[in-house]
Amino acid sequence: MSVRGKINRVDDFKTPIEAWKLVEKHLPQLGNVWCPFWLDGDITWDQESIIHTHKDFFEYQPDDWDCIVDNPPYSIKEKVLDRCILLGKPFALLLPIDTLERKYFRNMVKSVEDFSIIIPKNRYNFTDKKAVMFKSCWFCFGFKLKEQLIYE
Repeated sequence: MSVRGKINRVDDFKTPIEAWKLVEKHLPQLGNVWCPFWLDGDITWDQESIIHTHKDFFEYQPDDWDCIVDNPPYSIKEKVLDRCILLGKPFALLLPIDTLERKYFRNMVKSVEDFSIIIPKNRYNFTDKKAVMFKSCWFCFGFKLKEQLIYE
C-alpha cells in the first residue's frame, strides 16, 4: 500500500467482494472511481471506471476522478478522512463502526453536509484465517443518498 504515515500491517486487508456489491447497490452513478489504497495491487471490485495506481494517497490525486470508494488501513483512518474531506469530492470508506464514537469523527461530520452510513447485516471477513471481531460499514459523504442510515 502506498500511503504516507505509519501503517499497522494487521489492518491492511483486501476488501471482500460482498462489501463492494453493497456499496455499489446504494451509490448513484459513480463515474471515475479512485480506489487509492493499493495493498498488493489486486482489487476484487468489477467496476467499469476504476483508477487504482500505486501512488502515495497523501501526495497524489488522479487528473480525472469523480469520487473515492475504498477500504483504507484503519490505523490511519483519521488522516485518510481528513484528506478526503479536504479534497472536496464524494467519498465512501469502509471503516469500523466504532469510528462513529471518535471525537475527531464527530467534529468532522459537523463540517460536511451530506453524510450517510450503510450498515451491512453481517460482519465482513477480511481474511480466511479467523473471524473478524468488529463490524465495518460504509461511511459515505457527498452522494446525496435518500437516507442517513441504511441497514442491509
